Amino acid sequence: MIGEKWMRWTFAEAGTRTASKLLQKVVGIAASSWIHALFATLVISVVQVISGLTVVKAQKKSLLPDFGQIAGSCLFGLFAFISSVLCFTVFIYNGDIGVNTFIITLSIVPGAFIDRIFFKHKLNWRQWTGVVVAILAGYAVLGFPSLFVALSQPMWVWLSLGITMSAAINQGITQKVKKVDPFVKNFWGGLIALVLSVVCLAIFGSLGVLTDFSGNMKKLYIVSGLIGFIVVGMWSFNLLSYKGGASIAIKKLVMNGTNLITAMAGGIVFFQETLTLGKIVGILLFFVAFILMDKSTWEFVRKLWHGKNCSCCRTITAK
Repeated sequence: MIGEKWMRWTFAEAGTRTASKLLQKVVGIAASSWIHALFATLVISVVQVISGLTVVKAQKKSLLPDFGQIAGSCLFGLFAFISSVLCFTVFIYNGDIGVNTFIITLSIVPGAFIDRIFFKHKLNWRQWTGVVVAILAGYAVLGFPSLFVALSQPMWVWLSLGITMSAAINQGITQKVKKVDPFVKNFWGGLIALVLSVVCLAIFGSLGVLTDFSGNMKKLYIVSGLIGFIVVGMWSFNLLSYKGGASIAIKKLVMNGTNLITAMAGGIVFFQETLTLGKIVGILLFFVAFILMDKSTWEFVRKLWHGKNCSCCRTITAK
């Protein structure tokens, strides 16, 4: 299976996600305030807009599909902007890459509720069990804290939860505008993020940061621009994995699992973050939760494990 094209592209996508996360921490360490988080988001959005425009024009497609697709792409850009600024700010507050990635991955939980409310996808008892397991996984990754400690988590943990919510909302938006061309979506979404970044910098009187090339600002320019190109690669690998024959179920499981493990390993190797028992337990529980919550992944694992005609799994699926 690993030799198949879609699997190679999926690993590449997971790798770009991890690389982006590691570089976000580099920006967070170099930055001194959340203004620099806005600046980094602006640089990334410029790369997105230019790349989206270049590819769409090269393919001779239109940047003006129907209104719903443009509106959805812009709304996606709004929440992507929020996620990006929060993610950089997490690392300004010395956030842990592994824990941050894990918390964001748990967007499957609010995503399930968004599915139920807006897309009328009812949760069965298997999926509710998955929600509980996912919450336990998050509890484990945070180090099995008491209730008092759980409510006294550092700022970056709460910011990570904010990213989780915006990521879940964008999952719902993606379902709604799934027919839009990815690079058209990236153009409009990136444009919204670019405009919002400039407006926010102007409101706080910090536009001067755009012409500041002293000290760490050079590093912020270079690293943020590199993240922008990595994000473009991430979108491309996502498309190529499906063109290579990936099924949604196994592709999501492989990508999320690989991203989670490599991001945690990257934090340990490059930033001396600690590997705890809670992190290991959390990763294992994440796989269980994901399989239980995602219907297509459940079907894939069920058939792989028992075969198509397994009566016990058929009963669980029906319920």
